Amino acid sequence: MKVIVTGASGFLGRRLMRALRTSGAQAVGTWSTTPREGLERLDITDARAVDEAFAAGRFDVCIHAAARCNLDDCERNRTLASTTNVVGTGHVVEACRRTRTRLLYVSTDHVFDGAPTSAYVETDAPRPLQHYGVTKREGELLALTLEDALVLRVPLLYGLAGPDEKATFVTSTLERLAAGQPVYADGEQVRYPVLVDEVAAILARLAGGGVHGVLHFSGAEATTKYSWARRLAHAFNLDVTLVHARKESSLAARPRDNRLGSTRLSALGFEPPLTLTEGLDVLRHQREAAR
Repeated sequence: MKVIVTGASGFLGRRLMRALRTSGAQAVGTWSTTPREGLERLDITDARAVDEAFAAGRFDVCIHAAARCNLDDCERNRTLASTTNVVGTGHVVEACRRTRTRLLYVSTDHVFDGAPTSAYVETDAPRPLQHYGVTKREGELLALTLEDALVLRVPLLYGLAGPDEKATFVTSTLERLAAGQPVYADGEQVRYPVLVDEVAAILARLAGGGVHGVLHFSGAEATTKYSWARRLAHAFNLDVTLVHARKESSLAARPRDNRLGSTRLSALGFEPPLTLTEGLDVLRHQREAAR
């Protein structure tokens, strides 16, 4: 199986490339703005470049993970966000259609408005609050014009950033605490974090085919960034008194509580995600191994 991963230089993309190769797939990854050794340049907003890459690559599957994801950046630069997340996705969809390449589209819990009476299931109507969520919903609709396409919605991803990667919430929190610096984190917005390595493994498995439509994969354990930062401090024997709650200042509207229910994945026999405690154990082992 030959797979192209757009956005392979990103936080999820790098781990996805490893998961695919571990599974025996031939994985080709792309970058757009930041060169990465071993990856190929592809600007998804360039329709001709996308067509040429897909025609030459003869891929079986495309996992489309390239996107502008920063909520405030998307709010400030709406045209750029739409160009990447909607127009660029449209180019990928059409290339998949022409070359009969199966598409897996990575989406987000931000297609919902954060006011559920129960966990959002795959059939619930999306109602995004901010431009990022709007563009990702439009990307979903484009992807789903392909009969065998799969959309995987995921919440906040967590993990350790590599030395040449943009710092994650986990990494920046640990670095500040280790340096004796205070950490200010939002104590209001409820999140359901899931380990990035688990999402990569799920996508690698789903690339094998047999499933289409919309799926959710989400942590079941609710937390705020403030509570999560305190747990990180405890887990890594750092000073928890340095962690302070502060309402997050944001240009983009942020949902209060976007809990995703992973009903379809459970019915398909997939294991539930790790608990936050289990995820912390993984982070500790990864950090020790990297030293």
